[in-house]
Amino acid sequence: MNAKLLVSTVTALFISACSNSHDTSHIQPALLTEVTPSVMQELSDAIVKLKGGSTPTLAIDVFTRTPQLLLTYGQSAVKNAAGMSYTELSALPISAFELQLRDQQCVLYYPKTTQFIVLQYPRCIVYENED
Repeated sequence: MNAKLLVSTVTALFISACSNSHDTSHIQPALLTEVTPSVMQELSDAIVKLKGGSTPTLAIDVFTRTPQLLLTYGQSAVKNAAGMSYTELSALPISAFELQLRDQQCVLYYPKTTQFIVLQYPRCIVYENED
């Protein structure tokens, strides 16, 4: 009786391990091959859908050098001794996004909510870290 329980448990663990490793093996950080106005618009729309808020201003080379994007918004009212205003990075809300290839589809992933949006216009390649 104990042998059947042991075999069942080991089999269940094996199946679980195989299915979990299979799901993440097809997710890779990605880069854009080119940035066009339609790609910029789709990325902006996807960011608003994932996190809400207003449409962000994106750099023309967004996701071409790194698969991560950090967005900050707002300003702090901090002044230095000379009376000049400046922004403390720690006081700004920051949102992080990652461009990914998931099963050969280019997606924008929002780690805060673990949601992603499949992108139609961008063409992505796998990010090869040079470290």
